Amino acid sequence: MNERVIILRGLEPRHGGRGSYQAILETAAGLFAQFPVEDTTLRDILSVSGVSNQTLYNYFPNGRDDIAIALFDRYQRTMVELFNNQISSINWNEIHDDVTIINKLSACLGRAVFGLSREFHPIQAALFEYLAKHRLLVTATHADELEEALTCALSQRLGDHLAQSELPRVARLSVRIVRQIGNTALETKDFSTDQLESNARLLVRTLLQTGLTKHVEQSGDQGLCYQEPGSTAIIGASISPTKKQGILERIMKRKGRR
Repeated sequence: MNERVIILRGLEPRHGGRGSYQAILETAAGLFAQFPVEDTTLRDILSVSGVSNQTLYNYFPNGRDDIAIALFDRYQRTMVELFNNQISSINWNEIHDDVTIINKLSACLGRAVFGLSREFHPIQAALFEYLAKHRLLVTATHADELEEALTCALSQRLGDHLAQSELPRVARLSVRIVRQIGNTALETKDFSTDQLESNARLLVRTLLQTGLTKHVEQSGDQGLCYQEPGSTAIIGASISPTKKQGILERIMKRKGRR
């Protein structure tokens, strides 16, 4: 995880100031879903959230860049929460064959990444574009926590059937593959998200099988019900028509001066 993300997490209040912090992120998410991040200023965020300029900089020293990184980090943390929630929702005592276990794990991983993308696609796509443009995507993107969650699940569910020397490799590659395909959904609308998820799950199933001490053929149930995002997800504050019109007018005025 990048040091800047760690610093921003450390600035996140645990008790006092929690409401103001949440208001900033919710407002930013709501604005970024409706206006280009590039055209949304701190003044816009402050006017809608109602927090002071000093309060905002206490949590986000680099202003809009830090807000974008923190929001992107929130969605990545929610992916981990979704994955763990889905893992815990499965009755593993009724599953005894490696194929079904692998199918379930690949489905959990796919649903965690793509389910979140479906729910918050406009915001995530806007953040992705902004971070990429400002060369902050590498800073904001991390997969270690999701890799750790998958590693734990693999170790618990496959046990001696998965070669321990292969565990770090298959976990890392599985997460990287799904995340990269998920990024394709954020970069372009040319491909069906459902099809991309299907591609990702198929690749992960095949990859996980390479880590087994004994290779198995694909079969078994591949279905899994999608769960709603957990408490770490940022939905995005609603913007009143008056506020929205005022922001739009300021954006157009700024564009006219360029």
